[in-house]
Amino acid sequence: MEFTLSKFELRIISYLDNSCTIGELTERIGVTKGYVSRTIASLKNKGFVEITSKGNTKKVILSNNLHAVKLRTILHNRSYMPLTELLHGSGITILAVLSSGKANFSRLLGESGLSEATLGRWIRKFKEHAMLLHWDHIYELPQDFQDIKEFLQSYCAYIAVSTLKETLPEGFFITSHGFEFLFASDKQIVHKNVKPSGLTVISDLIPLMLVEDYYFYSSRSVSMEEIAVHTIVADPYSKRNLTYVTLYILKAKLDKDLFLNISTQYNVVDICRSLLDLLDTWKQSEYKFIPAPSYIKEKAKEYNIPWQE
Repeated sequence: MEFTLSKFELRIISYLDNSCTIGELTERIGVTKGYVSRTIASLKNKGFVEITSKGNTKKVILSNNLHAVKLRTILHNRSYMPLTELLHGSGITILAVLSSGKANFSRLLGESGLSEATLGRWIRKFKEHAMLLHWDHIYELPQDFQDIKEFLQSYCAYIAVSTLKETLPEGFFITSHGFEFLFASDKQIVHKNVKPSGLTVISDLIPLMLVEDYYFYSSRSVSMEEIAVHTIVADPYSKRNLTYVTLYILKAKLDKDLFLNISTQYNVVDICRSLLDLLDTWKQSEYKFIPAPSYIKEKAKEYNIPWQE
């Protein structure tokens, strides 16, 4: 499903104070009726507008979807910024990656799918308008742009659910990560942009009985550390899931720093840090949902996974 926005789509959203006809939009903007109609159809697919008909007259109104309301408010409140230049095309793809947290150039490159030259040009453009904090090769959206971050998060979730419904209706949505998303299915999924993840991948190393499989919708390759985080995100307070993630950390010898870094992007850093503390100290966590050290050792012995105290 197409998720980028054109400059013209952004202009139309900014014009939708009240309902208006396609003819009124055409006259106001000064383009052909056909062009406006095609743009409105695209905005409807993306959940930004609704179209009502009365006789031969079609009226366009901003939808009640959270991302539509947020973007319309942003375009009004930040009219002093050239947002049609900053949120269109590849710009929204880069910002969507940053909506899940800090990112270095490599992560932005991998998750946006852009070329180095294109990404570099957009970063320079964002910097010119103070839309990026940058230090030690790490990029982040400033706190002042919390409204844009919230818009991106709600829009990404909408696109994820819509994509799942449209292309993989047998899937059960779990969470979005930029314009990527995690989902489960009780049927085997074969799709060019879908990778097995979570417990489905862990079960290749540690024999598990699964009633459903877990998948990640993305065009990039996914690290073992991110697969482990996906397992937690799927059910953060499941002792079963946390037990097998802990065993997976031991078995696959995961990069613990990378594991923690990725966990911040999915808002499960406290749980991930607790699991690593358990492995470092072999002491019971203060969180009741974290498995007991004795149980981890018992399961590790069962699966012939070595550990150190």
